[in-house]
Amino acid sequence: MIIRQLKETQFEHLHNALIMKAHAEPLDASYTVNMTINGAEYAVKVQPEQHNKMAVLQALRIFREEYGPNFELITNGTVLSALLEILIYQGGH
Repeated sequence: MIIRQLKETQFEHLHNALIMKAHAEPLDASYTVNMTINGAEYAVKVQPEQHNKMAVLQALRIFREEYGPNFELITNGTVLSALLEILIYQGGH
């Protein structure tokens, strides 16, 4: 899990983007964002926190194969941080 402190405007833009575009289960504090980066598909679990902080809990890399999808759980902090940076950048635009 990675937690990042954001500027208030960054947090608001990203949080609004999550509300509009991400998937959330009932009574769940986190959102699942589907992303495709260079042809690789990811499902990223993101959770807004207090004081303009955003947490990336985990991510799945999804491999679409002939007999169905396979998944790779990503918990590496560097990769999670990079995915969060992309979400912040996209949320602000």
